[in-house]
Amino acid sequence: MRRTLLLNLAIGGLAVLLSFWPARITWAGPQVGDTELFVSAGTEHDGAQFSVLGIQLLPTPGIEESSFVGTLTLDHELTPHVGLELEGGYAPRLGEPFEAAVTTATAGLIYHLNPGDKGVLYLAVVGGGAWFQAADTGIRNETAGTGGAAIGVKIYLQRVLLRIDFRYLYAPSSFTDQNLLRRSTFGIGLRF
Repeated sequence: MRRTLLLNLAIGGLAVLLSFWPARITWAGPQVGDTELFVSAGTEHDGAQFSVLGIQLLPTPGIEESSFVGTLTLDHELTPHVGLELEGGYAPRLGEPFEAAVTTATAGLIYHLNPGDKGVLYLAVVGGGAWFQAADTGIRNETAGTGGAAIGVKIYLQRVLLRIDFRYLYAPSSFTDQNLLRRSTFGIGLRF
């Protein structure tokens, strides 16, 4: 829990610091036809707890489980504002019999709010699938459809990009409290 709080504070602090960089430069922001590839890592939690930068605002009913998560994301820009997103994620939850490793694959639309800036705020809606593999071989694995939303910021450093992403995924499974997965990730990417 403490490690999660520190990670979320670090990610949020980095986003605030990077937002002070000069806003308008000629190579900033998404361009029509650009493809962006990100590798990200962070934390994933299940449950309905609502928190901002690791500070719990609403309580979580039941037990909250958390894990490291790694994601690979591909964005293709259709316009400076709108793009398509494909993302795969993996969270290896180990330990208790009721825990399960979670693999997700989603596709969706991404909307850039300020595409001409160096730090671009975005919103995304996604849908796809989630696969839960139980730590205990005696427990049945599950597959579920998933849908969700994300908010984040991309920082454009010419061809190299940084990405901070906060994402909620609805994944109806007996392995998740309130059928929700919450992810906070930081990533690095390239655009080509």
